[in-house]
Amino acid sequence: MPLIIALILTFTAGLMVRLKGKSQPLAWLLSSLVIPIFVLFDAFILPYRGGGASMWPIALVIESFVGSLVGGLGVVAASYYLKKKENSQPDA
Repeated sequence: MPLIIALILTFTAGLMVRLKGKSQPLAWLLSSLVIPIFVLFDAFILPYRGGGASMWPIALVIESFVGSLVGGLGVVAASYYLKKKENSQPDA
């Protein structure tokens, strides 16, 4: 469940940063940082809940990849919205 929340935050971050007028690469980069921060917070700040070996390095690599894809989807969705909005406005 926390991963789903982090993925929703990643998508929303990409969407909101792009809608604020930032460039696509910057919005993608900023949204891609949400998941690594979440994984590191879970590994080092929250109390340890597991039993065996710590798997946070593997989770960091895999979830960062997935987070960058989801953040990119947010940026693409915002860019699509901005392009539609720009094309729908009549010229004055």
